[in-house]
Amino acid sequence: ISFLLQHYTMAYSSYHQVKRDFQNDQAYNHYAAALEMTSLSLFMGSGVRREPHPYYDECINVYLNLCKAPLYAMRATLVHCECLISRGYYLSAASWFIKMTNDEADLNSGLLLEQGAHCYVRMDPPSLRKYAFHLVLAGHRYSKAGQRKHALRCYKNAWDIFKGKGWSLAENHIGFTIGRLSYNVRDIDGAYDAYQSLLTHDDKSVHVMHSQILFQKGIQDFVSVVQIYLQSQPPSTTVELPIPIVDNNRIYLSLFGEKFSGVVKETPDFDKAKRRGEVELEERSHTLMGGGRIPFFKPSQTVFSGDTLNTFRPICAINETVTVLIPLKNPLQVPLTLSNISLHCLHAPRDPNHPIKQIKTPSRGSSPDMSYKNKQKTASKDQVETSELARLVLGPEEDVIISLSVTPLVEGNLTIASLIYHLVSTKAVDKQGTEGSKESVMENMIPGKINLCPRGPRLNNTKDQRVGQVYGVDNRLNLLVTSPLPRLKLETTTLPNHLFCGEVKCAVIEATNTGATPLTNLCLATSHPCSLGEVRLSPFQPVVHPRGGQYCHVIDASHQAPQAALVDLPDGQLHPGQTAYIAVWVYGGEQAETYDMVTLLYFTPSSDIPGVTHRAVSTETKVNVSVSVTVESRVCNVTPTSHNKLQLLGSVVVNNVGYYSLSLQDLHVTQLSLVSDRWILHSLESNIPLVVYPGASINIPFRAELAQKESAYFSSVSLGGGPLVDTSADHVLDLYKRSQACCEANKNSTDSPSPHYNMGMLVFWEGSVSEEGNKSRILHAQHHTSLQASLVPQPEQLLSLGLSYQESWSADFKTAPLLPVPVTLHITNCFNTSLTVMVTANTTAGRPAPPKDTLPFIWSGMVRHKLDIPDHVTKSVNLTAFRRALILLRSSGWTLFDLTIY
Repeated sequence: ISFLLQHYTMAYSSYHQVKRDFQNDQAYNHYAAALEMTSLSLFMGSGVRREPHPYYDECINVYLNLCKAPLYAMRATLVHCECLISRGYYLSAASWFIKMTNDEADLNSGLLLEQGAHCYVRMDPPSLRKYAFHLVLAGHRYSKAGQRKHALRCYKNAWDIFKGKGWSLAENHIGFTIGRLSYNVRDIDGAYDAYQSLLTHDDKSVHVMHSQILFQKGIQDFVSVVQIYLQSQPPSTTVELPIPIVDNNRIYLSLFGEKFSGVVKETPDFDKAKRRGEVELEERSHTLMGGGRIPFFKPSQTVFSGDTLNTFRPICAINETVTVLIPLKNPLQVPLTLSNISLHCLHAPRDPNHPIKQIKTPSRGSSPDMSYKNKQKTASKDQVETSELARLVLGPEEDVIISLSVTPLVEGNLTIASLIYHLVSTKAVDKQGTEGSKESVMENMIPGKINLCPRGPRLNNTKDQRVGQVYGVDNRLNLLVTSPLPRLKLETTTLPNHLFCGEVKCAVIEATNTGATPLTNLCLATSHPCSLGEVRLSPFQPVVHPRGGQYCHVIDASHQAPQAALVDLPDGQLHPGQTAYIAVWVYGGEQAETYDMVTLLYFTPSSDIPGVTHRAVSTETKVNVSVSVTVESRVCNVTPTSHNKLQLLGSVVVNNVGYYSLSLQDLHVTQLSLVSDRWILHSLESNIPLVVYPGASINIPFRAELAQKESAYFSSVSLGGGPLVDTSADHVLDLYKRSQACCEANKNSTDSPSPHYNMGMLVFWEGSVSEEGNKSRILHAQHHTSLQASLVPQPEQLLSLGLSYQESWSADFKTAPLLPVPVTLHITNCFNTSLTVMVTANTTAGRPAPPKDTLPFIWSGMVRHKLDIPDHVTKSVNLTAFRRALILLRSSGWTLFDLTIY
């Protein structure tokens, strides 16, 4: 009565007194009820300072343990927790809610766990992770009790807390459960969003799947959800799927591709240094076509990747196959099966009022003309042909690169928009048979797509770009399709992969026009010393060193080895389907090294195509150059012959250092050739081939005579008595002009006023090389060296000098201290070549100290004279000397004249 009349203090006293009697009488039901009312009176009363919690704790324990009355305990717990919540004891309330859960009553346990979770979130500060964790537990108990909507509500609330925190396992579990529950309650949109979030890759934290069975089941449910979702959509609807993952920045596009669908090992590496070398070769060819002038040049680009500048749109012709390499990744720990993989393209016709212009490079960040994209529609089979990969199985967390091709069939603007495929889900089904239960596999497929949207480099020009994340334009997948163009297929299988130093080997390059129109202005350029040979339209085998050459012949001194050479096509054009066989002389060089030789073919269409000035195709060959011989030239001074001619005596030292290579044998020197504008090489007495054994060296002497006329001579001598190598062949001179020896010879000629410095020596040798399969081949080689010594003879070897004067004079030195004595100098040219001589009377420089018994003399008058003396002609110079000059003229230890010959 006191409690009902709100006299809570009196009620507390009564209940507190009577609970002792019930406890003594072991009336536990009454005792627990008295404890419950005692704690409630304490809570309701304002004058009592004691806390009601100990009574409620003991009350609940008595109901559970002694009375075995869980229903009463539940009632007491709910009232007790409300009391705790009203006073702000959220942690204690949550503990009692969780404590009252059990394994039998799923619905009650779910309710208590949810209430406990709300207690955690109302704390200050809130315990969000405990809140979400107990919501997940509550959802699980609701799901076991058949309350799917309540379970879905709890999981969604927990998803808001765990999402984006990097807790991969929790996210995957909650996402999968939300998708399954949404599917069960027929919330298809919610199930689709949940499964899509479940399968979406996060760049910051790679998903680590906690159960393969769970995600295999998740993929199956996702496929079922999407199938139901597509039933409410138009028939041609394709769903954008989150798996597999495409690395857009690594997409690789090649214009000169082949029709192929499959898996490749890796994308080709992009080497910026190699690309600069190719652009340089292409520019040389473009300059050659411009007649030496440098017209506007824009390098052709056939490869587009994340490392290239993709501001320009790729230009391809009708019926030309474009290859696209796409990196795919399976982020799941279960296999992923895809089928019917192909590329989805958009097409828009080209506006004839807007011609193709790609001359000026757009600045990074600028917006190019993309108005055509508003007119693009899905390309039909009459507009584009795409390849298809039938089936692809991605292993757990596997990365693969697939190759697909696109062939445009009409002109216009073509955009490779997305990757389309079917996601396959396999499910084991029991099938009853005669022998018992058997297991079969049932496949479900859904159409999906992944948008391909590569982006350019990040911009850093303005303040807004530096603060934000602004990226440049990337047009690698926006193709510009033109009318048919010529296209070259380059075959360089005969290019050597191994050479010896100095070896000359011929390779035949096959260039086939696989395009639809003829090509013209075909140029060849290489990154390393090579020479262009004969060109035919049928296979042939050229000779490396043709024999039967002349002993001496005049060459064009202004000839320069071309960096790019025009290929002389028989008809001036290479028609579709024709193959040009181009002979190329490859030179091993002077030093042992390994390099990548780039061979580039430049060509232009036979008709003008807007936006296309030329095209180029290149290939790369790795060449390994091994050591063979080293050549060094030694030159003595010029000496006169008995026939009054100048001769040059020297030697060439050939050292065989090829003993490191056991495959090089029987090395012998066959010929010496001299390149000079004044000297001609003459034959030696010995005609025996000079064999150079491994590790040994030989000294080969040579002799050259001064030519009658100044011209560029190529003179040769045979060292084995056989026919001479034809040094008039273009490749022999081209390889010499591109050698270091020619550069040194030209440098010496420039630095010195004498033309005799411009000389180079070619040493031809042969050897036998052992190859695989007990085969051998004859190796032909030529080495180049420059003559570094001074080739100007001394004046006493060219001229004959004489003096005439009166031997005795009488004079009075007291009246005239200086006695003038006339002296005549006679100079005779002893050779068949006219000479220009500068005579300087020596007074001080270059003169030794005078003898003790003589006094110095001086020259007077004109002391410098310039004379042009024809061959075998004597000219005189009149001079005057003072004081005892006659005695000094007879002194042999004095230098009287300085002579300079031009």
